[in-house]
Amino acid sequence: MRFHIAALLGVAHLTWAAPFLNKSTHYPLPDGMPTPSPSELEAIELNAHGTLPNTPPPIGISQGGIINLKLIAFNELFEVAFFDQLITNITERTLGYRFTDEDDYDFVLDGLKVILAQEELHALDANNALAHVGIEPIEPCHYTFPVHDFDSAIVLATTFTDVVLGTLQDVVERFALGGDFTLTRGISSVIGQEGEQQGWFRVMQGKVPSELPFLTTSDLNFAFTAIQSFIVPGTCPNIDSIPLKTFAPLDVIVGPTAEMSNIKVSFEDHEGIDQSTFWLTYINQQNLPIVEPLRVVSTKNDTITAEALFPYEAHEMNGLTIAAVTATKGPFPNAYSVANTTLAGPALFIIN
Repeated sequence: MRFHIAALLGVAHLTWAAPFLNKSTHYPLPDGMPTPSPSELEAIELNAHGTLPNTPPPIGISQGGIINLKLIAFNELFEVAFFDQLITNITERTLGYRFTDEDDYDFVLDGLKVILAQEELHALDANNALAHVGIEPIEPCHYTFPVHDFDSAIVLATTFTDVVLGTLQDVVERFALGGDFTLTRGISSVIGQEGEQQGWFRVMQGKVPSELPFLTTSDLNFAFTAIQSFIVPGTCPNIDSIPLKTFAPLDVIVGPTAEMSNIKVSFEDHEGIDQSTFWLTYINQQNLPIVEPLRVVSTKNDTITAEALFPYEAHEMNGLTIAAVTATKGPFPNAYSVANTTLAGPALFIIN
């Protein structure tokens, strides 16, 4: 692989928290999505280097399984919009998306076109499964992306792919608990595909391809909330059919690094909750959630600003960390239990 582009992408860590500023919007989706014609589907499969699965769909899907599929389709449609816009910016040589080396230009563009088509098939697969059991497929929204050049676009792609990899762990477990065993193999194959493209994104930033020995887990509700950071409000035709939680925003004022031990965040004041009982809870790797007390710095206009320890060294908190404000210090046995008590979040950090 050519690494001229790696010199452009030297970001050591990333802090991500909602909401984002609207800097660009994208609609409609490419290739006739989400309902491509037979010829459009044939072109998508050709570009994806593979086809939609033709194995028999399950006879029935549990209610929990239906929620899984709705969240997957909701996320994949956003990703289709993101990668299509990125490809457009590169193709049109928009300022910030230009390459001085034509080999880099061709290599990156060819790779992104394959990724786009693969994400399109992921969205179609989830929506087709919903339609098979008589459930209305998820429709796309209008999207906004907080990036201004190729570098920031790849950093953002790394972050939401990390969240996808953590969320699909939750999806597989929920499928198993609901008896949807026939759906677990296909989702596991998608986890592998997402991991392959994540390694490519990391290499383009000069990082080792594999982030962690055990990737950070997540919860459907955190992903559902995070995706909405990219949506123009009021533009999702059937988002209300997805019965998941949308948490209040958790804004990061000062993010963590491997060298700095404290972070500063702000979030909406919750009337009736003692401010001394706020905690910042971290989900990292496959470990038990880590809970640190939040020290309130100020309260102004119903917004709380607070500080908390980010115990990087004590827990070797590399890779993706998901942070949430909780009203209890737990103990939390898993990400699901954190989501159940979350007041604001998620904030997303990637170190190394």
